[in-house]
Amino acid sequence: MKCFIGLPAAKEAVPHLCELQKRAFSIDPASRIIPAENFHVTLAFIGEITPEQAQLVAQGVDIMTDFSSRSWSITRSGRFVRPKVFYVSGERYEPIFHLAREAAEILHTLNIPFDEKSRFTPHITVLRNSHLDEPVVTHPFEWPILRARLFESKLDEDGKHVYVPI
Repeated sequence: MKCFIGLPAAKEAVPHLCELQKRAFSIDPASRIIPAENFHVTLAFIGEITPEQAQLVAQGVDIMTDFSSRSWSITRSGRFVRPKVFYVSGERYEPIFHLAREAAEILHTLNIPFDEKSRFTPHITVLRNSHLDEPVVTHPFEWPILRARLFESKLDEDGKHVYVPI
């Protein structure tokens, strides 16, 4: 099973993200829209693990710090050239970096390999296969921080990716 540790989107943030996504897609219609139910911040990308390993990771994630009384201000957008994703994000916010370090500690403790090559850059992907470089965040908004979760990336019956909390 293909997994990652992430922060799910709070219901309050989804309409703002959808509005930004719609604005970005109108400028870059050749891109691919991320379904709203897949909005998240990845703290650690794990990749393939066994169901037994997933159970252990989920137990560790359940005891990660709870920052649910806080929120991250989404103030800007950007693009990663590889893998061609357009995202929204905000200024460096220490609680999110703290959670990413906790996720890495859990995985190290369990001897489960994960992607450590990439520099952690918290963001919410809104478009894939995008070439957009224009800013789309005109009105900053808050991303309420929900508890971290272990997600499984699956394909639905239409062959589209869905991220299912474990």
